[in-house]
Formats: sequence, C-alpha cells, structure tokens
Amino acid sequence: MNRSENQRIDDRQLINSAYRYAMSLSHDQHDAEDLIQQACLKVLRSQGTLVSKSYLFTAVRNLFYDGLRKQRSISEERVTEDSIADKNASHTRAVDQKLDLEEILGCLRSEEREVLFLQCVEGYTAQEIGTLTNQPRGTVLSLLSRAKQRLNKRFDPNQMMRTK
Repeated sequence: MNRSENQRIDDRQLINSAYRYAMSLSHDQHDAEDLIQQACLKVLRSQGTLVSKSYLFTAVRNLFYDGLRKQRSISEERVTEDSIADKNASHTRAVDQKLDLEEILGCLRSEEREVLFLQCVEGYTAQEIGTLTNQPRGTVLSLLSRAKQRLNKRFDPNQMMRTK
C-alpha cells in the first residue's frame, strides 16, 4: 500500500467516526450526513486536509449547534395536546418493542447525549471531552452523571434485560 491509499483509509475511518458522532447529536441519518458533508467541506477549505479527529468533531459539533440556534430563532416549539399524545404513543411503542439505543438516548438533552457518546463510544476521557467541547472537566463529569441518572430513572435496567 502506498501513502495515498493509507491516507484514504485513514480519512474514511475518520469520516465514519465523525458520522457516528453526528448521529449521536442529530438522531437523524439525513441530518448526520448533511453535518458530515458540511464539516468536511469546512475543514478541507480551511486546512486543505482532514487534519484530526478532534478538529473534525469540533466542526460537526459547531455546525449542529448553529443549526439548532437557527431552528429556534425561526420557529418557537409549541406544545399542543396532539404532540403530547404523539409522545405518549411513541413511548408506549418503545416499551412494547425491544428498546433501541436511539430511543433510549432520545430522552437526554443534546449536551448529555454528546458527552455520553464521546465517553462510551469514542472512548474519550472527561478531560479530553472538556477540551473537545470547550467545557471544564467538572461540567463534563456533571453532564455524564446527569445523563446516567436520567437513563437509570427512565429505564429500569432489570426490565430491559427481561424484554430481550
């Protein structure tokens, strides 16, 4: 294998990893694909190459939160009786089915989901997550703790094991 083939393999692995990260943030395949495309273009325009995992993850994260801010400014979310009924129905379906990771993580705030993903899936330490997300280590640890508490409170691990 020559150097360019190795670089393509490394870039592909980097993009796949960033895609998983984008999925953890957006919970939507198409949004995650859009985030990856925009992030790669942004990084390639500014650096000429996909520099590093943390650089690409930061670009994905910034684009995701920029999109959230735009959505919030365009339309305020309104809670109606129909949306509450839809949420109750989807929760009932989730309990009836084998709980899937996306549905489980859906109960977390995006900040909690992000740090949980970076720790559990990508293997980052709290200090590394803090550096990547520009947050103090204590804030990261707090977000991790709250995410785990929320998951334990919402989903009984013993019941989940029985449904499998």
